[in-house]
Amino acid sequence: MRNLIRNTVIAAATLMAAAFSAANANEASAGEALDRVIAEKKLVVGVAPWNRFVLLNPKSGEYEGFIVDDIRNLEAMTGIKVELVNTTWSGLIAGLQAGKWDVIMSGLGATPERAISVAFSDPIGYLSSTAMVRADSDFKSLADLDREENTITVVSGTAAHQFTTRTFKRAKINPLSDTGAAVLEVMQNRAAAYVGDSVSNALRAKERPTELRDLKFASDETEWTTMNHAVRYSDLDLLTLLNTYVRSMRLRGWYGDLAKKWELPTELATGPQ
Repeated sequence: MRNLIRNTVIAAATLMAAAFSAANANEASAGEALDRVIAEKKLVVGVAPWNRFVLLNPKSGEYEGFIVDDIRNLEAMTGIKVELVNTTWSGLIAGLQAGKWDVIMSGLGATPERAISVAFSDPIGYLSSTAMVRADSDFKSLADLDREENTITVVSGTAAHQFTTRTFKRAKINPLSDTGAAVLEVMQNRAAAYVGDSVSNALRAKERPTELRDLKFASDETEWTTMNHAVRYSDLDLLTLLNTYVRSMRLRGWYGDLAKKWELPTELATGPQ
């Protein structure tokens, strides 16, 4: 009887020790994706062109902008080298799902539609939707634009594309692959307006005041969205790393400082007031 009790106690102790060891191992080990990134000291990031946020400088051959500065700061703080892979806005999520990159870091707006496919980080910025119209046009409101005879251009796959599809009931929506082509349609009078983010449109109107005008929608008509990073749902360990970084930087006022550096509207860092 004594031997039976002794053997039972030993077996129980062995099982408890094994369970404790497994728990500690799980705590110490990150998920597969983050383990690989940490081991290789390399993070592959998908980006899409966006003026003053992510743009390749033809003179230096280097990427620059608000988001690029943020990426380089992440590199400096973690020691993880980031490799940027350029793609289109419509190709960001498809490339992530295909394993072409580990993370999307292009300010992709978090929406319920996209959340079905990817997991989003905390926001690094805020944008609303506005329309870019010709400076000599008579358009004053969303209702003026939403007419059957009008064509509205957008960049395919963006939050503005989703916004116009939901909001405009009469006008024809023409999704194009890049912003330059979409704005050119307006400038050449083949479209009534280009709908895009408030920050980019404000900058574009400032650069071309005699050609373009930024038409802001009423507060109850526009739609705010956030700028976020995104990962596959199987790589939520990477999301923990990104969120820790983003939250820390927001508390330090980092994103407000970046907005000032790149001469971007303050709403980018503060959001709707």
